[in-house]
This record gives sequence, structure tokens and C-alpha cells, in this order.
Amino acid sequence: MINPYFIYISSFLAVLAAYSFKWSKLFPDIGIPLIVFFLGSMIIAFFIGRTFLKRNIITFNKLQFTHKVEWITYLILCGYFIEFLYHGGNFPLLAIFTKIPLSYHEFGIPTFHVLLVTFNSFFSVYLFQMILSETKNTRNLFIFFILTLVPSLLIMNRGMLVMILISCLFVYLIKYQRQITLNKVSGLLALGFLGLYLFGIVGNVRVNNTYQTNTSLLDNNLFMQIGGATEGFKDSLIPKEYFWGYIYLASPLANLQETINKYEHEEDINTLATFTFVITQTIPDFISKRVVSLYELEVPSGKQITPELNVSTAFSQPFVILGWFGISLFTIFIFIFAFFYILILKRLNSEYFVIGVAIMNTMFLFNTFSNMFSFTGLSFQLVYPLLFTLFSPKRI
Repeated sequence: MINPYFIYISSFLAVLAAYSFKWSKLFPDIGIPLIVFFLGSMIIAFFIGRTFLKRNIITFNKLQFTHKVEWITYLILCGYFIEFLYHGGNFPLLAIFTKIPLSYHEFGIPTFHVLLVTFNSFFSVYLFQMILSETKNTRNLFIFFILTLVPSLLIMNRGMLVMILISCLFVYLIKYQRQITLNKVSGLLALGFLGLYLFGIVGNVRVNNTYQTNTSLLDNNLFMQIGGATEGFKDSLIPKEYFWGYIYLASPLANLQETINKYEHEEDINTLATFTFVITQTIPDFISKRVVSLYELEVPSGKQITPELNVSTAFSQPFVILGWFGISLFTIFIFIFAFFYILILKRLNSEYFVIGVAIMNTMFLFNTFSNMFSFTGLSFQLVYPLLFTLFSPKRI
């Protein structure tokens, strides 16, 4: 049940459900073509996902404890220490206190940092699966797991931390997918609503501090103004902190619809546009950005309902490049890619099979915000399950 195709359906259904609340006057109405697209793609996803479910392809495999995980953890931490020295003894977290401008975008040794961060994320999920597999070494494994999460805090990369934790959640759900009950689902929903409420509080603190509003850091008014909250929502009994979650969940879809409504294609589909689509939408960006620079490709941006809300689902850029054909082509690509990736790992009897599926699930989930297949920080993690399977001592 926990496969990318069902994740695709459930995540976009959640977005569409949130969108239907109409709490923001900035959001355009969803057009019929977009509704038809989602309906059609969800039907296809359902039948593919049902095939995985009926054939029981995605099952949990236990990982045996090995002392290698200890020195691998230390090697990862050493890698960040080298980058720490490379930046003159500084991390983005420390830079906040030392008043030195250093964001996580600027931190790291070129190329080495990509490999380090993506392997760190993959290895964290690997450790979590081992925790669920072991009974004797759980305490030590949990310590190593926490140590692999520390770098994401030091380099102030919230996205890295969230994606690791989401992948770990999928590993957990894969193991216990046959034991999911209504009570457990209710508990997860309760935790989710609590998390969204706390997310709203933290968001208010951040935005009021950034804009120096001279009001309480917990005040909701500024963000409701930015997000265009309707009078109906303002007058409702719903805690205003939930407006943050609503905006973050639904605004990417609003930007996609805005792009579809207002973006005008100057040329018909041609070879250059198709080449641009393949390079920028299907290949990790640490590679594609070099090709874009080399060939001086132009990648236009989509439309936005407001400058502050700038994410626009994985489908916006394909539409800008190739129109509806681009959206359809991208959907076919991700469905086929996920299908063969999972089956290859299964055929190879990979011990990293569950991790690969969990990462793929995370990519499909976050496609509601942006193209995760071109985002190196997540997509490149898919290389490690295949690489370590093909070159494992057992297989050799």
C-alpha cells in the first residue's frame, strides 16, 4: 500500500482538498483542464499502485547490524569537519552568532558537498531501517542515527532534515503497513494537526522578526495579509496558525494554475525546447545547471500569485517549457522511472530495497511543491541503493 503511486494520489488529493477551503482570495479557481489531468493521472497511478499491492512487491526486509555503521558515521562527521575548516572554522548555525554571512547555499566544498549531503541522508534512512530490524543494538544505532541528523542542524538545512524524517516515516509505514488501524491513523492525524499548529506559531515568530512589525511575535496579521486571507477565514473560529499550513500546502497549486492561466508560449514545440525539458526536468540539477550554462539554455519561470509564495509543484516548469505536452511527458517519465527503479531493486534482491522505495515515496510526496527529480539533494540519493547493490561483496 505504501508505494509512490498511492503517495501521488493521496498527496495531490490532500492538496486539492486544502485548496477547496478557499481561505485565500489570491488563489485562482482550478480550471477544468487541470482537474481532468489530475483525475486521469490518478486513475493511471491507481492501477499501477494496485498492481504493486496485489503482487506484494513492496515488503520490509531486515538489516543485520554491522560495526561498519560506526566508522561510516564518523567518516560522515569528518567530512563536515573538513568543510568546517574549508570555511575558516564556521558553520551556518555558528555564523548566526558570529555575524558572518554564510547560508547553507554557500556552505560546502563544491561537488564533495553534494556527495556528502546525499550520502548522509541515505545513510540516515539506512540506520533507521536497521533500528527497526534490530533488538540487541538499538541504543547504539539510535545514537548513530541522531549523530547523522546533527549536520543538517549545523548547516541550517531544514529541507534535508525534513526529507530524511519523511523517508524514515515511509520505512516505518512499509514495515507496519499490514498493521495500520483506524486508531493509528487517527493518532497520526492528531499529531499532524498539532504539528501544523506549531508550524504556524514558528512561522509567525520568523516573519514578525524578519519584518520587524513591532507587534507580538505570535501575531498572525502580517502573514494573513501576505497570503491574502479572506474575511470569512478571519472571522471563523479556526485557529489562525493553521493559515500557514494551508498556504504552504495549497499555494504551489495556485501558482501552477496561475501559470496555466497567464503564461503565453511564444513558439511551438521544437527540438531545443524538448532538449531543455529533458536536461532541466529529468536530470539532477548539479549536472543540468552545468549543461544549461554550457549551451546557454533559457529556462523561463512560471507565474506567481505573489512574490513571497514562489513554489509551484513539479508540473509548472514542464508547462512553461512544453505546455500541456510537457506536463503529460513529465508524468509519464516519473511513473515509468519509479516502476522500473523499484522492479530492478526487487529483481536484484537488494538489501537497500526499502530505502530506495522510501526515498522514491518522498520524491513523489514533495512533487506537490517542486520537481524532486531535478533536485539533487533528494534524487541523487536513489543512486546509492543501486550502486551498493551492484558492487556489494555478496554479489561480487
